[in-house]
Amino acid sequence: MSRYFYKTSNSPSSMLAAYTELKHAEKVKQYLLKNALFHPGYLPVKELGFIYFPITKKTTLPMAKVVNATFSFPEKEKPLTVDELLKDDLTPGELKLLPRSQEIVGDIMILEIPEELEKKEKIIAEAYLKSHKTISTIVKKKEMHSGAFRTRKVTVLAGKKSKETIHAENGIKLKLHLEKTYFSARSGNERLRIAQQVKKGEEVLVMFSGAAPYPLVIAKHSPAKNIYGIELNPLAHAYADENIRLNKLENKIVLYRGDVYDVMPKLKKKFNRIVMPLPKTGEEFLPLALKKSKKGSIIHLYSFLDEKDIDTYAEKVREICSKHKHPVKILAKVKCGQFSPGVFRVCLDMKVLK
Repeated sequence: MSRYFYKTSNSPSSMLAAYTELKHAEKVKQYLLKNALFHPGYLPVKELGFIYFPITKKTTLPMAKVVNATFSFPEKEKPLTVDELLKDDLTPGELKLLPRSQEIVGDIMILEIPEELEKKEKIIAEAYLKSHKTISTIVKKKEMHSGAFRTRKVTVLAGKKSKETIHAENGIKLKLHLEKTYFSARSGNERLRIAQQVKKGEEVLVMFSGAAPYPLVIAKHSPAKNIYGIELNPLAHAYADENIRLNKLENKIVLYRGDVYDVMPKLKKKFNRIVMPLPKTGEEFLPLALKKSKKGSIIHLYSFLDEKDIDTYAEKVREICSKHKHPVKILAKVKCGQFSPGVFRVCLDMKVLK
């Protein structure tokens, strides 16, 4: 047996099972999975042209009969935890320092290794790789998001030497490279929150659209008429083009590559909703967004803020909008992710009054 797996205790001598002919096996299996009847701890058994599926309760099934099986079912192997894998390599104190929350982008896990554990980072990365079957690569942050494109540097610690992946989120697929475009997997719920606010027939603009996560989720989950995206980073824009084709949403999304200051004045329309997912200095672009907003439009403006500064920032934003003769009403101040202790990614949902 592999050193990285263990087996649970023996299965009961009698267990409920759904049995059927092998020709019906796949249909019965899918029915059991769909209705949460498949016992999660055990594997099915084949015998004399039949297959027995361990189940959790007595029920009536199509193409199968439920019986009390008097034989034992093989148990599913369970992966060892990171702590179990590292108990001989790390001291109890070091185990307590292990990162417990990780960002996962596609099949890549991004670890934040504490300084005290850096000498053992490769051993730690191998343990995370072995304990997560869906992960192919473990990386660590080398540099924080920086530069005009807010990209980051990462170092591969274990697994495949690849920094490109396909991330699944909210029913869309997103191909991207960790170092070539800004992306936060932790903002998935926020993207869906925005999409669920979009009303039928809206024309939506996403400034700083990156590899197109916001346009794609909005297109997938809203009755918007059209979604437009503008991105300065040519590599991110190339991934966005590919992602639109990958998700077959070419008929709803239009992308522009360039600086918002150059592109937006050339757009001969105003928008019902503008999303501004640039968490630093986003308010600098508010005058541009206001010029392209209809009366009654909604603007979603993001910023990283200390909790105690949220109300002050909202007042600052109101003043900027009033100064440019487009007063707004703050509809909501939404915390949509924690950046550091006491500091949050905050979205101001604003309605343009005129």
